Amino acid sequence: MPSPVTPPNRHLTLPCNPTSPSNASFFYRITVGNNVSDDTLKVCADLFSSNYGIWGDKASKISTFTKAGQKVKMTSARLQAQCLSHPENTVLVTCHLQVDPLESECPKLCGHAFASMWDYSENKIGWVTQLVVDEAVRQRYVVTQLLQTLKVHAPFSRINIVGLVSSHPAACNALAKYAAADLKDVDLDFICVHAKGILQSSPISYLNDAQLKGVLFEDNCDNGSISSVFTKFYVDHTKPLKVLAHYKNKGQWCLGELTDGHEFLAIFPITPVSPISPIRLHNSK
Repeated sequence: MPSPVTPPNRHLTLPCNPTSPSNASFFYRITVGNNVSDDTLKVCADLFSSNYGIWGDKASKISTFTKAGQKVKMTSARLQAQCLSHPENTVLVTCHLQVDPLESECPKLCGHAFASMWDYSENKIGWVTQLVVDEAVRQRYVVTQLLQTLKVHAPFSRINIVGLVSSHPAACNALAKYAAADLKDVDLDFICVHAKGILQSSPISYLNDAQLKGVLFEDNCDNGSISSVFTKFYVDHTKPLKVLAHYKNKGQWCLGELTDGHEFLAIFPITPVSPISPIRLHNSK
């Protein structure tokens, strides 16, 4: 049985959100799974459908209804099944854009992150099950802040291992920041040792069935993959591959290549944080 993970003793200074000459501002909200309304699910599903991406050339392998070039769609029912099947152990962080605080217009949802928690041996896992940001506000640290906001949630503050499966290198980078780690220096041995046990202990069905791929898990892997999962999710990789090339050129990548139907697997040990109480917030003003 795996022993408790000893988290690294490292700290990372995060950049501040860029300022804007206008009155527009982002604010973040955290909602426990049991309090996520049907209306919120619908808005999150719509955000996904509008911004996640398009199907790739091999999309027909999934279904006759998935066609290359069409947007990847999400329904409220499917979102609930994939990310909110265990609401008591789920957290939703949303990012909203308020164009002008003096106007009565409702703030626009421009990003969200669903995350689930479960036990793995004597460890506490925090897993990001979905991470989406409106294309109009990308490259403004929204992804990073969505994940950082998870630390405000008291149960999530006890997490000592975090992970996600994603085809987008920026999502992996945001998770590395959460863990005070660096994508060019990922502990691949840690992923190799713990990935199978973490996924098999998950209450999320698609993670239980995930096929681990790459040189960390396969003896005869020759496609450049290092740490990935075969999810059979044939989304178009044009944009992620451009971002991946950027990280590679800067020497900031070690999770390997991104191949069709696969997504990167990122797992990090982290130091649990002290939860923020209302009293401490009040005293800090």
